[in-house]
Amino acid sequence: MKKILLFFTIVVSIFAGSIADIHSIKTDFIQNITNEENQTISYSGKFYAISNSKALWIYKKPIKKFLYFLNKKVIIIEPELEQVIFSKLEKLPKILNILKSAKKENGIYIASCCNNTYKIFTKDDKINKITYKDKVGNSVEIKFYNQETNLILDDKIFHYTIPEDYDILQNN
Repeated sequence: MKKILLFFTIVVSIFAGSIADIHSIKTDFIQNITNEENQTISYSGKFYAISNSKALWIYKKPIKKFLYFLNKKVIIIEPELEQVIFSKLEKLPKILNILKSAKKENGIYIASCCNNTYKIFTKDDKINKITYKDKVGNSVEIKFYNQETNLILDDKIFHYTIPEDYDILQNN
């Protein structure tokens, strides 16, 4: 769970950071995670963000999941498990500070955090993909497509509701 939260924090920060002058985004994504035995699992869905304060990841495949990043909190709604997880974002590294110091090398932005290196690939001033190795040695690649930037997004996108029968977990 922590590696998923770290990745999403990075992406939220990237779209609001100095790499591009983006204040909002709506994009589809495919996330591939490959373990050391070369087995890959793929996730896909949609991502929305407004500057650095709000973001929503909607996982559609292989399972439904919603991750809301609202200021300093994260709400993960997992319909198949009928549960919601509340977590504080401040427990994660301060990614904006890392991105401010990201260096462009051979056409790729490099950002470092917590003994990890993130490669940020751009195309036509848009984030094309991000790659990194997570703490357990998995290779992670996130590709973005059908990307629209600097739109006016309805704030209702970032509102969530919790069904009464869901379990609520606090991850402090």
